[in-house]
This record gives sequence, structure tokens and C-alpha cells, in this order.
Amino acid sequence: MLYGGPSAEHEVSCISALRIAQSARRDGKVVTAIGLTHDKRWVDAGSTLDTMDEAAALDSPDLLVSQRPELELAHLESGLPSDPVVFPLLHGPFGEDGVIQGHFETIGLPYVGAGVLSSAICMDKGIAKSVLQEHGLPVAAWRLIRRADPDPQAADEAGRDLGFPVFVKPANLGSSIGVSKVPDPAGLRQAVETAFEFDDYVIIEAFIEGRELELALLGNEEVRVTQAGEIEASREFYDYEDKYELGMAKTIVPTDLTAAQLARARELATRAYRALRVEGLARIDMFLAADHSFVINEVNTMPGFTPISMYPMLWAVEGLPLGALIDELVELALARHERRLGLRTHRLS
Repeated sequence: MLYGGPSAEHEVSCISALRIAQSARRDGKVVTAIGLTHDKRWVDAGSTLDTMDEAAALDSPDLLVSQRPELELAHLESGLPSDPVVFPLLHGPFGEDGVIQGHFETIGLPYVGAGVLSSAICMDKGIAKSVLQEHGLPVAAWRLIRRADPDPQAADEAGRDLGFPVFVKPANLGSSIGVSKVPDPAGLRQAVETAFEFDDYVIIEAFIEGRELELALLGNEEVRVTQAGEIEASREFYDYEDKYELGMAKTIVPTDLTAAQLARARELATRAYRALRVEGLARIDMFLAADHSFVINEVNTMPGFTPISMYPMLWAVEGLPLGALIDELVELALARHERRLGLRTHRLS
């Protein structure tokens, strides 16, 4: 199990890792914990597992290596047991964008979750929206702003085209970090500058009035989809504080869609999963708009496993508790690894 990482979602990863480690150990599995610091140093984090039952999160790899420098590993492989299946609980850039997945492919390790290409596509909201549109799937109207864009009026023009309010987001991040809801033109440029603190590309997206839904998916070639859960935010929108700090947002699992609405949501989620070539798992977020249409918001290839995370909640409602869910994810990782080893690209003749 890998956790931590250099992204702004480091702390969320530490919480997800705690729950996965606790559940796996209760089921008698051998768990090896390796942390990744903000400055990308690998850390033997096994010691944090010994005290995790009383903790709210695994100790940050930054803290561990600062207290015991000898825990730093020369490279990832030196901390792994023989024949591992890697569970990369690294949310956000470096963990969900294909970077770490490419390393696993290079050293021949089976790993949980999407592959290199699908991870990279889903992490970049602009690229993902483009692919979804090409497959005829509904997404909110949006514009992409580049840091290197020489036109300082680009953001203003996007706001005029889309109409207010709009959402402004870093193209590559999660957990609503760096996201702003902008009610009028006066706040647009500052929101864009805030988003540029986290990425070189920024999405300006039309506001969708409607219900915020999430569905959990599981599978490689065959895909299973849960019922829909719903988020009722306690603030202007479901931002980082609302998710992880205030504890006031309402999570409804499952929510009260009609049979026809649920069937449509599942259909769109499955089509998006396949269009983006996801394997293993994903959480797909969408809106049920006021006109009863669905709009796909984001596809998350390594959703959270915190106590408030929708992904494990939805599977629990389907009769798949966390321990059994981990088992299936590991089996899917091994199945994909074996399938890909059988391709001719892995043989000389």
C-alpha cells in the first residue's frame, strides 16, 4: 500500500490508507505500508501500522522520515515484499495522473486501479471532457485557460460565453482544492489566479443547477455500477472544508432516483468508464439537472476511502463491505496484470 504523495491531497491519502490498512489487517492480509513525502522520498511506513487503531489517519510520511531519517528508502522496490499487489492510495497528481502507474509498468508490478493512459486522461478535466464529448456523453459547457495564454482577456471572454455563475477549477487536482464558484465577472480573474496556484491549466465551467450525484464502478472488461448517492452541501458548493473539516454536508446513500433515472445514470456512467478506458475502479460524479437531464461532472480513478467517502459507502449498500471490496480490487489488479503479460508486446516472438 502506497500513501501520502506530493499533491495537495496528501492528508486525504493518509486517511484513506488508514481505513484500507485496518480493514485488510482485520481480514488477515499482510499489509506493507510505504509512504511518499511531499518532496518525493520513499519511506518505510510500517511503524505507523502498529499504532493505527487509535489514530484518525496514518502518520504522514513527512513526519515519519523527519523523526527517523533511517526510514527513507533508496527506491520503491526496496520496501516491497515478494509478489506484491500495489494499492496506490495516492490521490491527485503523481498518484492518479499516470505517473506512478508508469513506474509500476516499468518494474512489472500488478496494481489496483486504472492504467497509465486512463489515469492521465481522467486526471486532466479538459482532456477528459473532450473525450466524453467525442463519445456523445453530456458534459457542462466549459473553456480551458492556459497559464501561457498571451491573451489576458481569455478568462473574461469565457465568462461572457458561459454566463454566470461559473466554476473555476485547476485542470489537474481533486477534493475541490483550488475550486471557486464565481457569481459575477468581478471575481473571475482572482479565481483563475487561485486555480493557477495548483496547475498550469484552468477550467472555467458553466454552473449546472441540479442535484449532485455519485456512482461507484468496479471492473475490468465487465463493469458493475452501484445505485446513486447524493451530496447535499452545507456551503455554496461541496468544497474541501465541507468534505473533510466541517462535517455538516449530508450524504444520502442511496438516493431516491426513479427506476428510469437510475437506469440512465448507470448507462452514462458505464459509457464514460469505457470511453475513458478505466479499469479497476472509479467514482463518477454527475448532476441531475432541473430539466431532468444528466450531466457528467468528473471521473475519479482513485476515489477516497475515508469515513465520509461515497465510494465504499455505495458498495456497502450493494452488499460489498470494505474487506470484500478490497479483495475484488486485488483480484482485478491481478487479472489485468496477467492479461497484459499475455499480449505480444511482452514477447519477442
